[in-house]
Amino acid sequence: MLPVEDAPGYRVLDQAGQGGFAVVYRAYQERLDRVVALKVLSVDRVDQRTMRRFQRELQLTGRLTGHPNVVTVFDTGVTRSGKPYIAMDFFENGSLRDKIRKEGPLGVPDVLRAGVKLAGALAAVHEAGVLHGDIKPQNILISRYGELAVADFGVARVVDSSEISATSQAFTPLHAAPEVLTGQPHSASTDIYSLGSTLYHLLAGRPAFHNPADPSIAPLMYRVLSVEPPPINRADVPPVVFATILRAMSKQPELRFGSARELARRLQEVQAELGLSVTDLVGQDPGPGPAMATVPRRPAPPARQAVPVTAASETHATALHATGARVPAPGGPQAAP
Repeated sequence: MLPVEDAPGYRVLDQAGQGGFAVVYRAYQERLDRVVALKVLSVDRVDQRTMRRFQRELQLTGRLTGHPNVVTVFDTGVTRSGKPYIAMDFFENGSLRDKIRKEGPLGVPDVLRAGVKLAGALAAVHEAGVLHGDIKPQNILISRYGELAVADFGVARVVDSSEISATSQAFTPLHAAPEVLTGQPHSASTDIYSLGSTLYHLLAGRPAFHNPADPSIAPLMYRVLSVEPPPINRADVPPVVFATILRAMSKQPELRFGSARELARRLQEVQAELGLSVTDLVGQDPGPGPAMATVPRRPAPPARQAVPVTAASETHATALHATGARVPAPGGPQAAP
């Protein structure tokens, strides 16, 4: 465990987690008498690139504060040793990944309800001009009231930012869109794919392309690029639910839903078709940033063609394995470092 940081006005209770560039503490905010999550940079010497990434996370998360399904930022500052921190809402119930590990796959009504809420949160994110870039069960937290919130904008980027053009991409291969694995930049459509992959995970209890018998990165990339998601082996999953997830996870971006809001509305339609209570979609006006362009679509063909694995794909597989799931991207807009 790293040394506990001393942030003015906060008393650290224990360490709650650790990521690639930060440590999260459970802390007590004395002035407001509440427990918060204190996210502190974990590096001893903060280089400019790491600092820019951390500050960008503050700005992006702060811009989205107030949405019921986006983690709330309370405060920012620096510790007495000079390390930046964010004080955020503390989610004592952990993440959706924690819930699945403890309880197993979720029921269809719960997954559809979660899907509407999370797609609505993504719509707000995109309308604020932000890409999340790393949607996965462990980045979806559960409040004490059972509400879900999207967290960790560490790899998100502002669409119009000029500082990100020469950086590398960081993402989770198990939930990354095929085009991201071949070095293409993140887009609203890649977030939609990752949300579809997350919903599959919630129903199946595992990621679509995870194979415990062969977990190495190159075969994983082959499956993501060229193999359709296997059927979910549950009799209670209606075909319409699986078909909706498959569309979100289409290999070709133009065959996915045109926007996160469109995905949310389709999930509401599925709820109605199944006779379930329809989850409200939170309205969210675009923030000060530029709204995301939707993805041009064409009608889905009867059968989708697999994407061949190219030599470039194999090269990126090697890069992923060597760098811990970081792929150098070609020119053009890239994810935040």
